Order: sequence, then C-alpha cells, then structure tokens
Amino acid sequence: MAEGQLTVGTFELHNCIASGNSTQIWEVAEPGSPMQLAMKLLLEDLLKDSAEKNTLKHEFKVGSSLDHPGFLRFHQIEVNRDHAFFTMDFVRCPSLKAHLSSGLPALQSNFRKMGEELCRAFQYMHEQGWLHRDIKPDNIMVNKAGESKIIDFSLATRVKSSLGKMFGKQKTIQGTRNYIAPETILKKPADQRTDLYSLGITFYEVVTGVLPFAGESPNALLKKHLAEAPAPPSAINPNVTLELEAVILKMIEKKPADRYQSMQEASAALRGLKCFQEDPLELHEQMKRDEKEMQAMSVDKRLDSRADAERTARGIKAPAAKKSARKPTAAVLKEEQKRKEREAAAETEQAQPAAPSGMPQPYPGIPGYGMPGMMPGQPMPGQYWPGQQYPGQMYPGQPMPGQPYPQQPYPGQPVPGQPWPQQPYPGQPMPGQPYPAPPAQGQVPPGQPQPNVPQQQVSQPTAPQQPEAPSPPAAAQSPTAPNDVPEATEDDLMDLMDMIE
Repeated sequence: MAEGQLTVGTFELHNCIASGNSTQIWEVAEPGSPMQLAMKLLLEDLLKDSAEKNTLKHEFKVGSSLDHPGFLRFHQIEVNRDHAFFTMDFVRCPSLKAHLSSGLPALQSNFRKMGEELCRAFQYMHEQGWLHRDIKPDNIMVNKAGESKIIDFSLATRVKSSLGKMFGKQKTIQGTRNYIAPETILKKPADQRTDLYSLGITFYEVVTGVLPFAGESPNALLKKHLAEAPAPPSAINPNVTLELEAVILKMIEKKPADRYQSMQEASAALRGLKCFQEDPLELHEQMKRDEKEMQAMSVDKRLDSRADAERTARGIKAPAAKKSARKPTAAVLKEEQKRKEREAAAETEQAQPAAPSGMPQPYPGIPGYGMPGMMPGQPMPGQYWPGQQYPGQMYPGQPMPGQPYPQQPYPGQPVPGQPWPQQPYPGQPMPGQPYPAPPAQGQVPPGQPQPNVPQQQVSQPTAPQQPEAPSPPAAAQSPTAPNDVPEATEDDLMDLMDMIE
C-alpha cells in the first residue's frame, strides 16, 4: 500500500468491509473502469509469511474454477513483496451472520428459497471436486430477496477418492467449532456429507435463532458435537413445521451414513416444503403491532394516573371510565338473552286480567281449573282463597273493596252492616203477629216424641242432629211491611178466649 495514499497497485481503496486475523476485505475501484470490485488484501505484517501467501493463492484458484450463480466471480490476483491481493465481484448485501442478529424474520420468510439455492451451489462445488469445509453464516452473503453468494475458500480441499480416504488422515482439526462435523473432530477424511453437516447446523441456527450446541469451553463444545443430541427446532421455535424439523435433524446426524448422502438429496427434501406454520415476517409484524398497542395503553394509564392525582389534589371528581369496545363473550350474550326472556314473561303475566277473588282462571279446555299445575278452586297468584281474610277485612264474608255485598245467604240473615232482627222464642210470634193456635187434642207438640214409638227405640243413641232453624215468620219472608198485616176479626178473638178458659 502506497504511503499516504489509499491505493494498492492500480486500485483505489474506498471502504473497509471486513477485517480478519490475516486479511481485510475492501471496496475498491479501478480508475477508468465503471466496475465496483471487492478486494481481499493480505495484511502487511504477513507479507513475508509464505504460508499465508499460499493460502491466498489457493483460495483464488478454487474461486476461479467455480462458475455458478451461487459464487462470486474472481478477476485478478497480485502477490509480490509489496502487496498480496485478489479481486472479485462486489455484492452490496450483508452476510447471513448479520441477518441473524438484525433481520431474522425476513430471513426466515425466504428460508426455503435460500436453502435450495445453497444446496444447489454446494452440489455444483462438489461436482467440481472441491469441499468447502468451513460452511457458516459468516461465509454466506444474502440479499433481501433471499439470493445468496458463497465466499471464503481458504479451507477448501479436493474431494478424496476411496483410496485417499482409506490412507489419508488429517493432521490438524480445521474449521469453526460451532459448525464442525464429528468426523472432522475425529480427524477422519472429509467428504460431501461433512459439508452437509455444517450446512445443517447453519439451517438450525436460521430457523431457531440459536445454535444447537453450546459449551463452556472449546473441548466441551466439541464433545457435544460427538455425543449430545440436539433439541428439536420446534421446541425452540413452535412456528417451525415438523417436516422442516425432520430435514434439518437428518442433516446433522452424528454418523455420516445416517445423513443425506449428497446436497442434491437435501435440496430435493426442501423443494416444495412448508417450512413455517405462519409466515415469520407477518407474525413478527403482528407482534410489533401488539407491542405498540400495549405500550400505548401503558402510557395512557400512566397519564391517567397523573391526571387522577392532580384532580384529587384539586378536589375534582374523576371522569367516568370509558366503556370497552370489546365484543361481548358468548356467556355474556347467553345471560343477556335469559334476562330478556324473564322480562318478557313478567310483562306477559302482568298483561293478563286478574280473575275475581276466589274464582280461579279457567284453564283452556278444562273448566274449573286455573293455570297448569293448579288444583281445582285454587286462586290465581296474588288472589285470596275463598273465605280467607284479607288485610283490612272486618269479618268473614265482607266483600273486597269496591265490590257490592253478596246476596243474603239464607232467609232471615241480615245484610252485613244492618242490625239483626229480634229473634223470637220458639212459638212466640214476631212483633205485630198473633200467637199461633194451640195444638189439637191428642196432637204432640213439635219436638216431642211420638207416643207410638217404642221406649227402647227412643233410648237408642242416635247421631246428634243439628237443631233446625226456626222457620222465619211470614212477615220476615213477605216483602210487605208490618203495617200491611190484616187485623184479627171478632170470631178469632172469641176462639182465643175459649182456648184460654
């Protein structure tokens, strides 16, 4: 890099995109060219390190051999004692790692498209004879539409043949611990299924937002890759479908033989698959709206509390609470319906005309019956039984207020409220009437036993009989007044004098 100038070779350095332990990624432009490129530049401190230079050359070799939409195109490489770099296409999109921390719902919404594209890209790379061996979110670029590009081939190796797998063995463990395959930890030869495991761990992190394994130390993390079963993705994110969960868990099986045998099989398993029960982006937006509503309600509540405190201090009555706009529940509607039915029944009962006291309302078709379930002669509700004394009644038989007195029940009984007539002794005539004639000779007076009735028959006990009421005098039965009674003649008086003598 020229001192005092942000130029390397013929390229102008505009912006540092990323920085690692040995290299940096810059956005660069070549004077006179409209192309925007990215440059992977070796740090100046490592220019004398031949191993780092060889790694840079190896990565350029692998990238240049891959002509696929899932990979960046490599353009030019320069390695000398002043600088070491290569250029490639510049893509204005963040890495998958950046999406995991800032735009996970949108990433999940496009997961199936992104997953199929990545599987096809890695399948092409395997067909070209290369293994990536460092698949992780940092080495995958994804735009908003879900289109992805794979970068960083520094650990890429050739796919070994069966003979090479038999005799070849890795000397060191290379890869990222969070995404490394169990066979790599055991220093066994890698194959296509090794990349498949690392891609499966990446998919697990995308759909759940967390890694399947975490350890307190690097060795503890590696042991979990070897022996611990991961939690089902749906247990962490309930929105994940069981079909997607089965695909991911098969990709990260401990034994390579239990996984998909190629990226092509994994891509076919994802094709047409429903990954989430609800669209993650729409679900996230709904949660944001609900959260804003809760915050607004909380703010209104705090403001109301402050206003209530101020009103209380001033002695002002608080306004009535606003009625909730929520729809009534089914239980509330049912209770309201019952209340309306009770009110309608009460209005119908009040609208029916009341039957006279002691006269039950006839039941339709059954004379003498009141309402259903009532005994014959039973009064209607709110009425008095026949003969029952009601409040304010002076004596039994008095009519209800506003009703006429009933007819005289039997001859000789005065109408209530009038004085009783003078009751004569038996045989005594009413005032103004002559005494009756004495009984004839041999005639037994009324009430005396007949002489021809045997004594034993008289002495036999008989049921007590109520004394017959004396026949009322003719004057009481006749509607004519006492002044209308005819006067006794002289013959009648003579007969009476003979009876006395």
